[in-house]
Amino acid sequence: RNRNPSGASTTQSKTTMEEKASLLALFEEYQLSEEQQRLFDAMKGLKNMPDYFTHLDDEELIWAVVVETIGMDKPTSSDLRFYGRKIEERLRRLGSAESQYGWFSLKWTKPLMKRLIRQWFCGMLVIDPDIQTKNGQPIQFVREYYGDDSGYPGPDEQTDEWKKECMDLYALMARSICRAYPMSTAKGIVSFSDMQNFDWDKYDMGTKERNANIGSMIPNKLYRMITFHPDKKMIKFYNDMTPSSRKKFGFEQYDDFQSAVAGESNLLPDAEKLPVFVGGANEVNILECMKYLFRREPDALSLLLETHAEMEVAGELPKPKHMEY
Repeated sequence: RNRNPSGASTTQSKTTMEEKASLLALFEEYQLSEEQQRLFDAMKGLKNMPDYFTHLDDEELIWAVVVETIGMDKPTSSDLRFYGRKIEERLRRLGSAESQYGWFSLKWTKPLMKRLIRQWFCGMLVIDPDIQTKNGQPIQFVREYYGDDSGYPGPDEQTDEWKKECMDLYALMARSICRAYPMSTAKGIVSFSDMQNFDWDKYDMGTKERNANIGSMIPNKLYRMITFHPDKKMIKFYNDMTPSSRKKFGFEQYDDFQSAVAGESNLLPDAEKLPVFVGGANEVNILECMKYLFRREPDALSLLLETHAEMEVAGELPKPKHMEY
């Protein structure tokens, strides 16, 4: 048999060069500092890790590094050791993320996609790639809404199956956001929520409790939470919080849209760039936003387009008053 060791070596060298170029491109895309790159290298060499660790791709490893080092500035050697421990802990928690939420194995299904489409077309959580904070963070725009067309059931119809679907939808959407929006992990997400249609009687308070630990397991970081149009109960909750607690959670509450935009002027774009359904003037194309969400997931993108087309033909696409534009 003919052997060509030099040819094999050339192929191996080319593969190594391509891998290195791919990794450098990821470092650039996620805007990793030299210190963060060093932490990545240290995590890559971890020993005695769970089996799933060997199957993580470089991007998934980067997620753990950047989400644990948001705000890291001129770290000392001691600081880097601290961050290294925090990142390793997060990586080890991915096993729990899989066992509890199916972080690696969960797939989009038609019922879940249909539910997601309803939510986005009601403005219940929308991310537009063309609207970012002045720091380059993605913004999730939320119009709290529980009308019948949203598909949100009343308390008596909130079955165990429906609650499980809530958790699955949360995990799947978080994973898709990580893939589509690198800055959601590198810099964190900013939430901008209009609370005027919030329904205390209908909202399932157990949702937050069931998802309480998910943020420590998956690389999804809420950097700042901005709400407006609060009711008396929300105002009391906010006033009962200490300033340090508000700062810790990045939580700020305003009377209305105008005061929220003015109060967050150092962070938010101008009012006319914000979506109509939260009080701005931007007529956001919801389907295009969803297509961007799945731009790196071909199967999910195909399912989105198929499900959307079916819902459109069947007249099932919701269009509440605040989405009429």
